[in-house]
This record gives sequence, structure tokens and C-alpha cells, in this order.
Amino acid sequence: MLENKPFFLKASADRVCLLLHGLGGGPYEMQPLAESLHEQGLSVLAVAYPGHDKPARRMPASTWPEWYGHIEATYRQLAGAFASISVVGFSTGCPLALHLAARWPVAKLVLISPFVAVRYRWFYLLPPEAYLYSVGWLLPQVPRRRLPVRDRAMRETAEQAAYYRTFNLSAVRSALALIGKIKAELSLVRCPLLILQSRRDSVVAPSGAEYIYRRVRSHVRQLHWFDKSDHILPLDLERKEVFERVGQFLL
Repeated sequence: MLENKPFFLKASADRVCLLLHGLGGGPYEMQPLAESLHEQGLSVLAVAYPGHDKPARRMPASTWPEWYGHIEATYRQLAGAFASISVVGFSTGCPLALHLAARWPVAKLVLISPFVAVRYRWFYLLPPEAYLYSVGWLLPQVPRRRLPVRDRAMRETAEQAAYYRTFNLSAVRSALALIGKIKAELSLVRCPLLILQSRRDSVVAPSGAEYIYRRVRSHVRQLHWFDKSDHILPLDLERKEVFERVGQFLL
């Protein structure tokens, strides 16, 4: 069973992994990955951002400085207890993780389905971001589609754990503002980096993974592609391979 609550699984006395979820999501997105890492001997902590931490049908408004402020405060607490902190970000958790890694010592960084741009389809006419800054100002919320997980049983389980049935568009615009900021900071990221991305991602542009890979200054960096899963890789058809690759990289 998946639960949409922050959690801490203690194992290693000196190493910990901070897990960062996606926009409108929550810790449930990272739970199976966290359990796998814990079984391999790593302490793991998953947070829930402000605006993502209370059950509701409609997603509340919140901003990336609020999300990052909570993440940085958590990082500081972990730094007082652990010698080494690695970070795993998923979707919008990736620009947040990059913003953290540009400012604080991060032992290793994993980015899963990084949100750099919304996936463009030919029938959109304009990039999706253009609508957010035009007609999107008139709509505070839009309905959320079914979760982007191709594994049907896992999708149904995740939908029971997920809080929100809408996306708050002001929060989405704030996430885009963060992405604009981290693009100028990628050269500051130098820690070992692993990026995992599905070519069949229906939410974010897969090219965002390559964009990050080319612009960071990490001497150790890997980019691995998946071909069967949708956006939420840690819950989808190839999740076991995700667990193995993340575990091998971090441990």
C-alpha cells in the first residue's frame, strides 16, 4: 500500500538520501524506491512540500520558494546527523534538487523524469507553457488526468494515495519560474549525477534529460533511457530496473 505522508527509514549511520517528489504529487511517488534503498542499507527521508501536505480534492496554491525552503531546512537537519547526503528528485523535484546541489554539498544526485519543459504535441499549436501565461491566468485550476503510470495495478494503487484531482496553475507557473532559474545554475552542479528518463514520458519533454546532462559540470554523469514506462518511473513497468540503477549508483 502506498501512503502520501513524509517518512524516514533509518539504516546507515553516516549516509542518508533525501527524496523529492513531483508537482502535485507526494512521497507516495518515491515510496517503493525508498523501501528498496532502505533494504540495501541506506537511510532515506521523503518530504512533502508546503501546498502538498494536506488531503484535499483541489490542489492549493504554493510557490517554489516555499518548497525549496522546506527542502533546505530538511537538508540542514540531516547535515547535523549524517556525514553524507545524496538527493533523488522526481519531475519537479529535479529542478529543486539541482537548486540545492548548486548551493550545498551533495554527495550524489539522481534525477528521475526531470521537468525542464512540458511535452509538446503537434496538435497543441503552441508550446503548453504559452497557454499557462495567456488563458491560464483566467483558470485557477484544471482537472488532473489519470496518473501517468502504464502499469495499471500500480496506477490504481497510486490514485488511491494521491491527494489532488486538479492542478493549481499558479503553482505550475511557479515551477516554470524555478526551471528558468536553474538553467543558469547548471554549471554550478559538480557532484556525481545519474539521470533516468523514459522516451514514452507523456508529461515532460524527454529532451530535458539531455539538456541537463550536457550543461552540468559533473565529471561523473550517466543518462539512462527507458522505453516502456510513462512519467512516474519509480512506480511504473520498469521500476525494478530503476531501483537497481539508483541503488548501484548511490551505494
